[in-house]
Amino acid sequence: MTVGSYLKRTHKTNLLEEELLILDVLFDANDTFESLVKENFASWHNLPYSHDLDTGTLEELINKLIGNGILGSTNPGLGNREFYGLTEIGGKLWEVERVPDWDKYCTDSSTIDENGTWMLSVESPSITTARAFLAGANDCFLYRFHSDEIRMTTLMDTKIAIVDWRTFQTVCSISVTTDPVWETHQVDWNEYENNRSWWRSLSELAKYQVV
Repeated sequence: MTVGSYLKRTHKTNLLEEELLILDVLFDANDTFESLVKENFASWHNLPYSHDLDTGTLEELINKLIGNGILGSTNPGLGNREFYGLTEIGGKLWEVERVPDWDKYCTDSSTIDENGTWMLSVESPSITTARAFLAGANDCFLYRFHSDEIRMTTLMDTKIAIVDWRTFQTVCSISVTTDPVWETHQVDWNEYENNRSWWRSLSELAKYQVV
């Protein structure tokens, strides 16, 4: 069964509801046609709803969005798979409809540095948001930090992309050493949600739309 998005929209564009649902899941990453089909849409994007488009209609819709400059397609060398993502035009249309609070947005990623140490990196247009996520992630055991040593970098007067189609004049980056990602911990998701003053994903955006 399919249902509509739980996100609010302004209805200030001519985007159809099905088109907006596709733009939603591509706002922060490129993805394949397989991930967008009705049967996979909800589970692959961690959502409680899908769309009602059959495979042929979905393909026509995506081709239409590409033709209108709203979506772009790339093949990054992973077999013959084609990846779709928002263009700057598509991103601006999505912003008009969903009105995300970008000051509350952050991304997090774990990597290994040249010394073999796991590092958590958090980036946000707001240093307040980045710090809040870091504290919240530690408190709810989403990540476990090895030390209190935190590296912070603020890049200003430079257009830097956190999402591919949008740039920000200021990006704040914080990093700290953590346990390896395979060392799992019991995450307290109630604690996470109670303390959340940020959004990282489509499912978290609803709390911070400024519609």
